[in-house]
Amino acid sequence: MWNKKTGMTILKMLFPIVIILVLIFVAKQELSGLSIKKTFYIIDSLNRMDLFILVFLGLVAVLSMSLYDFILRKSLDMPISGWKTIRISWIANSFNSVLGFGGLSGAGLRTLLYKEYITDTKKLLKGIALLTSSVLLGLSIFSDLILVRVLPVESIISQEPWLWAFVIIFACIVPIYIVMASIRKSSIESGENGLKHPIYAYIGASFLEWLAAGLVMYMAVVSMGMNVDVRIVLGVFAIASIGGLISMVPGGFGSFDLIFLLSMQYIGFDKEMVLTALVLYRFVYSIFPFILGLCLAAYDLTGTTLRRLEGNPKMAPAIETTNVLIVLHRALLIRLLYGSLSILTFGSGLLIMASVVLPVDRLGVITSIPRFLLSGFNGLSLMFGIILMILSIEVYKRTKRSYVLTMISLAGGFVFTLLKGFNLSLIFILPVIMAVFFSLRNQFVKQQAPYSLYQFVAAAAGYLFVLFNYNVIGNFIWTKIGHFLSKDYLVHNERHITMTSMIALIGVPLFFFISKLIFNKKAFPIGEKADEEKLKTFLEEKGGNALSHLGFLGDKKLFFSSDGEAMLQFGRIGRCVIVLGDPSGREASYPLVLEEFLQETEKAGYRVAFYQVEREGMALYHDLGFHFFKLGEEAMVDLETFTLSGKKKSNLRAVANKFEREGYTFEMLEPPFSNELISTLKQISDSWLGKKKEKGFSLGYFQEDYLQKAPIAILKDEQGQIISFVSLMPMYQEGEISIDLMRHMHDAPNGMMDALFIHLFQWAKERGYKSFNMGMAPLSNVGTFHQSFLTERLASVIFNNVRYMYSFSGLRSFKQKYKPEWRGKYLAYKKNTSLPVTMVLVTKLIGMDPNRKRRP
Repeated sequence: MWNKKTGMTILKMLFPIVIILVLIFVAKQELSGLSIKKTFYIIDSLNRMDLFILVFLGLVAVLSMSLYDFILRKSLDMPISGWKTIRISWIANSFNSVLGFGGLSGAGLRTLLYKEYITDTKKLLKGIALLTSSVLLGLSIFSDLILVRVLPVESIISQEPWLWAFVIIFACIVPIYIVMASIRKSSIESGENGLKHPIYAYIGASFLEWLAAGLVMYMAVVSMGMNVDVRIVLGVFAIASIGGLISMVPGGFGSFDLIFLLSMQYIGFDKEMVLTALVLYRFVYSIFPFILGLCLAAYDLTGTTLRRLEGNPKMAPAIETTNVLIVLHRALLIRLLYGSLSILTFGSGLLIMASVVLPVDRLGVITSIPRFLLSGFNGLSLMFGIILMILSIEVYKRTKRSYVLTMISLAGGFVFTLLKGFNLSLIFILPVIMAVFFSLRNQFVKQQAPYSLYQFVAAAAGYLFVLFNYNVIGNFIWTKIGHFLSKDYLVHNERHITMTSMIALIGVPLFFFISKLIFNKKAFPIGEKADEEKLKTFLEEKGGNALSHLGFLGDKKLFFSSDGEAMLQFGRIGRCVIVLGDPSGREASYPLVLEEFLQETEKAGYRVAFYQVEREGMALYHDLGFHFFKLGEEAMVDLETFTLSGKKKSNLRAVANKFEREGYTFEMLEPPFSNELISTLKQISDSWLGKKKEKGFSLGYFQEDYLQKAPIAILKDEQGQIISFVSLMPMYQEGEISIDLMRHMHDAPNGMMDALFIHLFQWAKERGYKSFNMGMAPLSNVGTFHQSFLTERLASVIFNNVRYMYSFSGLRSFKQKYKPEWRGKYLAYKKNTSLPVTMVLVTKLIGMDPNRKRRP
């Protein structure tokens, strides 16, 4: 229903979007005559010392914002060191400078990082609310200076009279704050040693912040050779900042820049020069501090801290969290925080690639570089740049493999960038990033992470896209702009660019191929080998399920929960671990064993799938991030209601009577079994197999030690010869029993298996069993509808065309005659994992020769 609140929410969403569209339209008109060649020429002619001074001033300006946090720390009397306060301030302010949203990023980060230093959360939120709002105080003072003409920009504002209204509004903020502080007597509740009236301290801190930022902008303008009064630049800076805040665009990007550009252009300055100054300002005041903020975030924000952030609904005080934009911003912030190292890795690769495309000084380690060596160094630099961009995917998962490969790539990028010609930004930035990675090496706890099919395709597409764009951009720069450049460079040509591309084209896949060979040789053991006595004791005491008995085959490993109350059995194929069935043991410990197992497999870098899980446990797997594919249905015969009486069972009675008349007899044999019996059963098994091979993992196979673990039912002909047998499978649940191997001579009479089942049901019923598990009918009614998911239909085709011992389609009709209850069985697989690929791996694991040495 439409109401005022809904209308305001929609307005909040639409306002920034409309502003951005207007900015795009205006910028397109105003910048239509901009000369890219001239802009490149200006950048090329920059004095490097001026650039270093600008970077230094930008860092000092961002550092000055830590005054806010020192005031907050003092006012709340928080026991936190000065260095820690500076780090938190830098993270909050650098992220807020880029992401913006009215101070939401900074407020949310401060709430997170200061929370552990204060017991009263409400007091913290109140303090951060005051800090966030006080940022406007310095800009208010600048507005006052504009009104009293200390900053002489009235001629600029007169071109757009509506700006006067906003200047006046902002000028009133400081007086209003002072009046409110006087009325309340104390702005916030402080600690015993805290500030009683921090509002006045915040006014000073805010003014210093805006003054420092304005001076950085002034130095950027002066470095372009523009002779301009500092008061004018500060005034234009204040007007542009007001416009940026009003636009609500994150970081004021676009709105601030356009207003500043148009204002300086009105005064009479060249727009290419002003645009270059803006680019420099953004780099030294926003981008570079943000990179350092990412480094600090990677150092300070561990996984535990970020999980606390995800669980904390209060991302900022006094903000309507129902706003869709805020929710999206919060999600983006969490991703950026956790992915700080990943962003640094990607950014490093991007910088290296840019250094290859852009001009290379003759000044280098090698004073005279032959063309073929320059091409080689450039190609290797480009190769390591692309590798870093691809590695950012795995760095996000904090794996040891990604750490090693990233350090190698950063070192390679640094060395070859140094050899091909000095690029001062990279020579300083890459060692800093390497130092950050080295200091955080203990955060890389996982061995490696498998790439999903989607990630592999995305990485391959990105790799080719980057190479293509290198060729396009490189040829454009050197054919269109090269002759404009003022310095003496080692000029590229088409042959040079082609050779560089070929080195990267071959080197990138070769690098990953070699790393795959090295890292895949390492085996990371999980679980333990099956110990028969331990397994038997566990199942008898804790209980099991329809698949637990298969653990005695020895082809799977076992994983026990830390409390010893639950167990999983699993096999491994490639980088994928397949768990057979649901956990065995106490149901209360199922979540524990699943969580611990997934933690271990994640550290080792394995994908995980659960094969043949039951419907009852799907909610637990869903909570752990798994999707489902229906494998088929399991037939459960109710022995309490099973009978051969009645018209509908006439066919079964006829089969039973026929075999009884012809002298066939049924026996249930208990272990231990003689060698002679085992030999006879082996002959029957071989006859049934023919040329086919045994299957394993989820299917029992002929193994003498395994057969000695449970009773075997046999059917003899009139001569007393065994023609078929069925091994029973204990389910370790009261009143339930199942079957395992079903084998018969190839020339056995029709109906023989029905006769054997009828005897089995009667035998089990006499001994008090209540239900009989006939096993699963795979892919029963799965992927058969036109509306079914394509992946399910494809998986169904893969599974149905494997040459098993029997037809899946015939199994359901064979079992249906006993009127069983059908229970669904499912494959649980991780999101972003290919279902068809998982099904292929499961099929291969089942089809592996049981007698070969397994690698679970």
